[in-house]
Amino acid sequence: MRYYYRILFFCTAFLCLCTFSKLRAQQVNPFLVKGIIADSATRKNIEFATISILDNEKKVVALTYSDENGLFKSADISEGSYFLNLSFVGYGQKNLPFNVSQEKAIFDFGKIFLNPDVNELKTVTITGSRQLVEQQPGMLIYNAEKDISNNGGTAADVLRKAPILNVDAAGNVTMRGNSNLRILINGKYSGQMARSPGDALNMMPAGSIKSVEVITSPSARYDAEGAAGVINIITKKGQKSVSGTLELVGGNLEQAINPRLSINRDKWNINSTLHIHRFRDKELTSLERTSFGNGMPTGRLLQETTSDNTNPHSSGDVQIEFTPDSLNLFNFSVNGWLGRWPENSEQLNRLYSPSGALLDEYRQSATTTAPSKGFDLNLGYTRKFKKPGEELYLMAQHNRSTDDFNYNSLQTNREQIPVYRELNDNRTENNEWTFQADYILPLAESGRHALESGLKAILRSGGTSYDVRESSSNQPDVVVPVPARSDIFDFSQDVLAAYTQIKLKWNSGWAVHAGARVEGTFLEGKQRIAGTTFKNDFWNFVPSATLFKKLNANNNLTLSYTKRISRPSLWDLNPNTNSQDPNNISVGNPDLRPEEVNQAEFTYALQTDKDLFLNFSLFGRKTNNSIENIARIVENGAVISTMQNLASNAQYGVNFSTSFAMLPNWKVNSNANVRHAQFRSGALNISNEGMAWGINVNSSWKLRNNYSVQLYGDYDAKSITLQGYESSWFYYSFSAKKEIPSKKLTISLTTVSPFGSYLSRNEIVRSTDFDSTFRNRRLMRSVRLSLNWEFGGLIKSSNSRKISNDDQKNVKSGG
Repeated sequence: MRYYYRILFFCTAFLCLCTFSKLRAQQVNPFLVKGIIADSATRKNIEFATISILDNEKKVVALTYSDENGLFKSADISEGSYFLNLSFVGYGQKNLPFNVSQEKAIFDFGKIFLNPDVNELKTVTITGSRQLVEQQPGMLIYNAEKDISNNGGTAADVLRKAPILNVDAAGNVTMRGNSNLRILINGKYSGQMARSPGDALNMMPAGSIKSVEVITSPSARYDAEGAAGVINIITKKGQKSVSGTLELVGGNLEQAINPRLSINRDKWNINSTLHIHRFRDKELTSLERTSFGNGMPTGRLLQETTSDNTNPHSSGDVQIEFTPDSLNLFNFSVNGWLGRWPENSEQLNRLYSPSGALLDEYRQSATTTAPSKGFDLNLGYTRKFKKPGEELYLMAQHNRSTDDFNYNSLQTNREQIPVYRELNDNRTENNEWTFQADYILPLAESGRHALESGLKAILRSGGTSYDVRESSSNQPDVVVPVPARSDIFDFSQDVLAAYTQIKLKWNSGWAVHAGARVEGTFLEGKQRIAGTTFKNDFWNFVPSATLFKKLNANNNLTLSYTKRISRPSLWDLNPNTNSQDPNNISVGNPDLRPEEVNQAEFTYALQTDKDLFLNFSLFGRKTNNSIENIARIVENGAVISTMQNLASNAQYGVNFSTSFAMLPNWKVNSNANVRHAQFRSGALNISNEGMAWGINVNSSWKLRNNYSVQLYGDYDAKSITLQGYESSWFYYSFSAKKEIPSKKLTISLTTVSPFGSYLSRNEIVRSTDFDSTFRNRRLMRSVRLSLNWEFGGLIKSSNSRKISNDDQKNVKSGG
């Protein structure tokens, strides 16, 4: 029956797409100015030139930039007389008058040539430099390349500075207290991110990142997955014939080599990056857990664990674009990665009676091997039609990855005599094919109104094999298979989706983006040896809408609503039992269903040409059928944790982001949030609520002789969970940079947590059966020196559209 539903779904979606493609809205006659910017000497089009529209009093009424073809257009004008000011680094400015009226609503400048000249016109002074943080409808953009403290770091360091986001010491990313978000690279899905976002962020050099888009209200074009929102990391690429960088990083916790090369010849653009990275990950943890029976203590467990691991890994990326003419674009990219992520640990366990007498003491030593490898292949085609704004995108993607997590756990008594050994070999393989088509139909010549529709299919298959062996009590060196805990779990997940959205914009400053997405998910799983199977099919209707009002050139208001879902991933469904620590066991749950989230947001934004940016947001989010990590105690006193659909939660709060110049060479940007969280579980008879807040400040100074310094600090207060809370934490860093323009060399020195070796955070869990306090101390004190040498020309971002499979809730924790 599921196949009939899929056929019906695709037929219906195809008919809708064909019907929409024939729609033509009633033509309005809006006011529009457009043209093409080009170099007067080479006749080549200029990308990212700044186009300012000024009134008769020389006040800016609209601001835009030229695209990769040098084309610009702006409909943010009404009837009257204006001046068009054009500027770009290395060229003289131009100031051109023009008029629009009812008789001539569209003014076309044609091709405008800028002269290569360092002298600027004195009549108007406008720069094309982007601010550190910018506002667009439904998103905030953090221009990471302008932040000196990112030099020599990783993508995790970059996301720490982005508005609304928080990144803890382990690299886990949250948005407004919610970790259920999607991270894309140049708008496309990444197998690395799907496997483990924390690991993937550490495999991406900060120097390759141009900007970060923080999308708080994703439109219907995005996959419905990602309850908190979407993060899109935009990377750099070369613009001149040959360009690139070589970055060397050395420090007490990490070392890296990051070369990047770009070649741009006529119709071809080739970009390649390589990242070779090694970092040390050291943690000191302790656990204190008291068990209860009939409301009275029955025992107490104390654990002290030390883990000190080195994680070598590498990744590479090649992107090729071919533009045979102005209407067609072909792109191909391949990304590969490999690395080792061990979790070796030494643990001391003590068991006490309710009266405090020591009952048992033993040590647990775990040796792990966790190699990972995989690749992504992307192929895309973009077709632009003669009608401005009409475009067709066709894309295909293939992902394949293999992850192993094997542990050898040995238990010894007080006399250091081995008493028990357990081995667990777990291999997970994932194989995906994705196909996507998008079509944009302009409903007005000005491009103000447009209709966008698309189809997408994700065909995902995978499996995990787990082989468990254990020793008997008398022979710890002889292990035998444990059939009850060994099996092969096959898994498939197909997702079919269709969407349509309309974008309307009027001269009055009002704009509306509204759309809907329909997604069908078809899950199947089977344990080969046990013979158990599961099957789960479901459909989701995901509406979204954004109402935008531009008050003037600097102020705007946005009201948005979106519905999101979170599907369980293979890591959540994997039924393998991880008993590396026999007192704290984790196991997957094949019966998980997706959670649904309804979110609304109201935003006020102020952005001026005086380096002042303000963003104030009120938001609310309600999650039903929430996927939560539930811990329960069993007869032997161990705690088993698994994901379950047994709760709902709601969060309401405010966000504030700002960027401004205290002095001409002293800039500050800051983000703050305050939210109230409510968790409810009728099945477990649990409820918990409370306030949470956080703030970060980033301040940079430009000094004489091309020196600059920067200070960054991030504080997160206590946050509420379903069964308890997590304590506050504080992260800070200092950076200094010296630029040598004649050598195209940049030297950066960064220190993290210089006044304290470890970053501490506690997790408290309460239930009717036990109370536990988990204390974590992660080594953070570090010094990092980076040398960055650039050659060739300027750097620009990638413009081709890529696939983004942001459809799974997935944070891999190992095993």
